[in-house]
Amino acid sequence: MTQHYLFISAHLDDAILSCGDYIHALIQNNYQVTIATVFTGMGTDLSMLARILHKKFGLGMDTMDVRRQEDIHAAEALGAAVIHLNLLECIYRKNKDGSPVYSKLQNLFVAEVGSEHEVIEEIVSVLSEQIIFENFAGVFVPLGIGRHIDHCLVRESTERYRLRAGTDGQIRLMYYEDLPYLCFNQDITWRTELAAGLHEQRIKLQYWDLKAKINAVLKYGSQLSLLWPSRTSMLKQMEKHARGVAPQSKLHPPEGSDYFFKVYTADVNEPIPVSEIRT
Repeated sequence: MTQHYLFISAHLDDAILSCGDYIHALIQNNYQVTIATVFTGMGTDLSMLARILHKKFGLGMDTMDVRRQEDIHAAEALGAAVIHLNLLECIYRKNKDGSPVYSKLQNLFVAEVGSEHEVIEEIVSVLSEQIIFENFAGVFVPLGIGRHIDHCLVRESTERYRLRAGTDGQIRLMYYEDLPYLCFNQDITWRTELAAGLHEQRIKLQYWDLKAKINAVLKYGSQLSLLWPSRTSMLKQMEKHARGVAPQSKLHPPEGSDYFFKVYTADVNEPIPVSEIRT
């Protein structure tokens, strides 16, 4: 029976930006992959911050429709399935008085997870209603590098769901590094704070896995200019990151070049799919 793995993503691009090469490797080795994205709903009566970001996206009121289609196309390029859970991401969330929860972009990276306890409960509820975790051989979630509030909420909610469901040990939870935030080198304490007690495990990938990831990322046309000043800078950042985790820090395209993808597990002996194949 083919093993099935779940990647939980905060936004419509996070899992593929962070793990697209590993997802490609899994699928090429006959594993099934589903990407569940939590925040895919569209807000109304947009805040100034949301309007500014929509302008950067180059989209109108159909923003989330377009982004969901981009996500479907990106996942299809890798061979993965998608689930959209349709909760509201941070720029659309409102306080009870109707004011935006976040009015400045920098606030998204300094907010405390505990300040969004209602959103945590909402995520836990939708996870329990729409995902049968027992159907998956393993579940990958973001570490939260960069401290984006939505990424941190997804991690906290998944951990809380597992604890409440009493399936600790049955749900194999693994953590991935958040890209491109890792590459910005601004979260200097993530290893001691976000990966404390976890064990780094390395999976050997090959250059065509990176090429497949880049091809999938290019499907997110509305997001590229928000994250990078140009397509060239995106390509350089992704290759630089891969080069940084390549043997002897060398990555020589095209075919045959190896580099490592990192995951983090609570158990140092946790079996990681594909790692036993590409060693």
